[in-house]
Parts: sequence; C-alpha cells; structure tokens
Amino acid sequence: MSDYHGSFNDGSSAVRQDVSVSIDLAGLRITGTDQAVPIIWPFTELEAVDNIATQVPFRIGCTSWPDARLTLNDQRLLSDFRVHAPHLFGPPVSKRLRNIALSIAGAGLLGASIWFGLPLASKWVASTVPIEWEVAIADQFSGELVKEFAAMTNDEPRVCDNRAGLLALDGLIVRLAEAGGSPYDFQVQVIDGGLNNAFALPGGRIFIFRGLLEFAQSPDQLAAVLAHEMGHVTLQHGTTAIVQGLGISFVFSVLLGDMGGGVVAAAGEILLRMSYSREAEAEADRSAIALLQKADLKFGGLSSFFERLAEEDGDLPAALQMLSTHPSSEQRARLTEGMEDSGRPALSDKEWQALRDICKQ
Repeated sequence: MSDYHGSFNDGSSAVRQDVSVSIDLAGLRITGTDQAVPIIWPFTELEAVDNIATQVPFRIGCTSWPDARLTLNDQRLLSDFRVHAPHLFGPPVSKRLRNIALSIAGAGLLGASIWFGLPLASKWVASTVPIEWEVAIADQFSGELVKEFAAMTNDEPRVCDNRAGLLALDGLIVRLAEAGGSPYDFQVQVIDGGLNNAFALPGGRIFIFRGLLEFAQSPDQLAAVLAHEMGHVTLQHGTTAIVQGLGISFVFSVLLGDMGGGVVAAAGEILLRMSYSREAEAEADRSAIALLQKADLKFGGLSSFFERLAEEDGDLPAALQMLSTHPSSEQRARLTEGMEDSGRPALSDKEWQALRDICKQ
C-alpha cells in the first residue's frame, strides 16, 4: 500500500496541514501530525473539486466533510481512482454547479445590467470566481503595484525578511485567519518603503509598507489594519471591481473556465487603477472589528489608528487615496465608541519590536 503526500484543510479553519494519504479497503486513509486517529473518506463519497485527469495539483472533497479539501499532486493515484472511484473522472462537481449557475446568471446578469446596472449583480458573480483565478491575477500584477507605490517615496521596493519580524507577523496572520475561517490562504509581505500604506489584492495577497509600521503606535493598530485588508479580500471587493469593469465578457470567461492572457491583462489593468467605494471601505471596517473580536484581540486600534491620521494629516495621505476613496478619518475614529474592548494585545512588546525591525538587515 503506497503512501502519497498532500495537504488537508478541514474546512473549519484556514490552517492547512501536510498529510499522508493511502488507499484503504474502506476508502482514502488520511493521516497527519495533528490527527490522533486517521480520517477515512469512503470511495463512494469522494467528489472531484478540480478536473483530476488534467490538473496538477488537484483537489478532492468528501460529501460527509462538505467544506474540507484534500490537495494532491501525485498522478499515480489516478489509476487507483479509476478502479475504486471512477465517478471522479466526470465533470468536477464545482465546475458542474458553476456551469449551471452561471448559465442562468449569464442571461440574468445581462438583463439586470440592462435594467438596473451591473453593480447589482457583480457581487454574486464575484462569488463564483475560483480562488485560484484571483490568486493568479494578483500574483501577476502585485509587483507593478508595489513599484508604483514605492515610487511615490523614491524607494526601490524590497521585501523585508528579518526572521524575528517574519515570525511575529506570521503568528498574527495565522491567529486572524483561524478566527475568520476564510477559505483564502493569506500571504502578507512587508515592503521596505517609507509610504504609510497597506493594500490588499484578490486571492489573499496583502502588502504593508515599512512606513505604516513606523506610523502605527501599537501592534493593535497594525492588527486592525491587517484585519481591514483581510476584509477586502474575504468580501471580494477587488474581484467585484474586476467583474464590474469587464462585465459580461468576464462572466462568460468564468462560465467557460478559460482565464486567458487577455482576461488576466484586462483584470490587472482594473486593479492598477482600482478605487474602493466608501461602502466597500465601511464594510471592511465592520469586518475588521468583527474579526478582531473573534480572535479575542483588542479592536480599539482601528479607531486610534484613524484618530492619529486625522490629527496628523487632517485625513488620509494622498498616497492612500490612490486605491481608495475612504470615508473621513475622523468618522472612522468613532467606529468603536461605546464598545467594550476586552480583547488581548495583538503582540507582545518583544514581538512588536521585532516586527517594526523587520526591514533591518
């Protein structure tokens, strides 16, 4: 009985664990370091999330574990699947459902866009976009955005990698991600630039500039900014902007499962000039407060951060307004008025200092 390696997400948190997978008489046997007892997925309950015959890596689900995902990249498993679970080689369940839904949505969206305008339907369409598409678009254009922002302070962008700082940052990200239960794999990088800014792209890609770490007066303020940016990702504000910008053509790209170079390029151009609405910013603010509460972290840092912006800048710096038409800092400073803030500090003093020194070589 051969063992194969993969990654497993149980669907209840954002944590993925490395696992060993073997073919058992009862089904797939999944064992990992965090599991005292192996998980058995019966062959009859397996379902293909991706097209396992052509896509590597590919994901497998189980009907009795509706939100869990097993990711594999060893195609030697295919011969076993053909014997024990041949139904996996039909159209992937996610693609079947998406095709049915989008076939209906394509016609519905066309009518809605004529009568009411595309924004009314764009959020729903964004929710059907595969996460891997969001990640691919963000990865292709994140470098250009970082350079564009770094140029505002004449910096040559460099990703900061001081080990102690990375450990502190990763710990905070994991804590927030686990509390939120988001399907996104958040990846946060600190850029060695003086701009007081942070921004999020679809797919879970978040960038913070050193200038924001220097501006923030506490780890709670930084945690609030991170939670806000994670809210933009989870609420799919960037993806919604792409849907609104590309319209029906993007809907049918999703329907056909074809994200060609032209679609990626057009989506990237929208990201480069994207400006979140006040409504989107307000949603991300509310999402941040809720996420910090779930993580048992102090949420007052959100208000104190914007209070300081209002005091020092009158409102947001011009650089921050490039990607967002934020509500006024004074208005946002009052978001948590009257709320009991009994959470714990986001980082220890030692961790906070290490994170502020993350760009030191």
